[in-house]
Amino acid sequence: MATPPSQPPRSSPISEEEARRIPALLAGYWSFGQYWGTWVIAVVELNRHRGLSYGRNGVLLALLSIVAVLVMTFGAPRLTRFPTNGLVAGSLTTLGVGALAMAVLPTGTLWIAFVLVGAGNGLIDVFLNVEAQRVEVATGRPVLQWLHASYAAGGVTGAAVGGAIVAAGADYPAPLAIAGLLLFLTAAWNARRGANAQAPAGDPSTFSLSAFRRHPTLWVPALVILFAFLVEGSMDTWSGLYLQDQLGASVSKAALAFAAFSAALCFGRLFAGRVLFGFGRRTTIVLSGVGAAIGGGVAAATSSPAVVAVAFLVLGFAISASAPAAFGLVDEAAPGDQPNGVAAVTTIGYSGFVWSPPIFGWIAQAFDLRAAMVVIVSTTAGIVVAGWLAPRAGRGLTTD
Repeated sequence: MATPPSQPPRSSPISEEEARRIPALLAGYWSFGQYWGTWVIAVVELNRHRGLSYGRNGVLLALLSIVAVLVMTFGAPRLTRFPTNGLVAGSLTTLGVGALAMAVLPTGTLWIAFVLVGAGNGLIDVFLNVEAQRVEVATGRPVLQWLHASYAAGGVTGAAVGGAIVAAGADYPAPLAIAGLLLFLTAAWNARRGANAQAPAGDPSTFSLSAFRRHPTLWVPALVILFAFLVEGSMDTWSGLYLQDQLGASVSKAALAFAAFSAALCFGRLFAGRVLFGFGRRTTIVLSGVGAAIGGGVAAATSSPAVVAVAFLVLGFAISASAPAAFGLVDEAAPGDQPNGVAAVTTIGYSGFVWSPPIFGWIAQAFDLRAAMVVIVSTTAGIVVAGWLAPRAGRGLTTD
């Protein structure tokens, strides 16, 4: 597919220089996924060692999400005056500090670790997506798809490494510390390789949600991201507990099942970047929601860890394209105001994390984890509905 006239030719010096920034950017988002892949395994041991109930765990996750929303809403728009490489590196470093705090802080001050992780999540989800979108426009390559695929690849390696370490008899702080170290390394790489220029500032507003007033069509990608994040984020935070506590799976089997989900997420995003976007983002989002409902429904209905692993493959592959396709709509909905647009739609996405963890925690405690999984899967209907509302345009990216 031809590169749009507004984008520089791939062979231009600007395009080639921007392309050289891609590996560091993908490595940063991979280390982001590595942390959450590790968390899926570590959270079970953390809950047991710290005596945390499902309900209290849900409250701490809600705190994490509230901080992320506040950072994206009020903090990120104020930081766009700083160089992009510093913003990306600082975002990854913040999460790295949170990972180490999660490993070493006592139970009474564990909430500080959740605050740090929330701040890191909020910064990463804004500034790495903004930078990926900028590089995507400059090079004509589907960088957003690659970025989110790298997160899924991190989920695979995080679950594999975390599962192997815990299965070998080590305590949960060890894999969390490794995840933090990897975040620091990729932060240093991005500080060196990233663009030493300001992020595009767009509208000078410091309240990112005001982007919806300026660009009302942002509500469509925002709703897609809301429901996609609910499913993906719930897999990060609850799937390990569901497999081990509800179905009685071992640490190794739980790690394998989540690795299957993350691997399917990774390959699905690469597939969407090459094929599905040729159908248009609207069709991509609708197909994603339908497939995710099927895979998630099977995972919630069965009691076999092996069947759940296969269902997670379907779920991961299907839902893989939802959020990247929706982020791609931001450039069309808010031209010239992308940082605030990305912050606004990501804030709406994270708003689901604010109210969903305590609700899912209450459902798990009052009923069981299977009931919580059923509620999580039911949110895929929102992806389908929002997809029908998406514009039919958005086929301008190259596919290689």
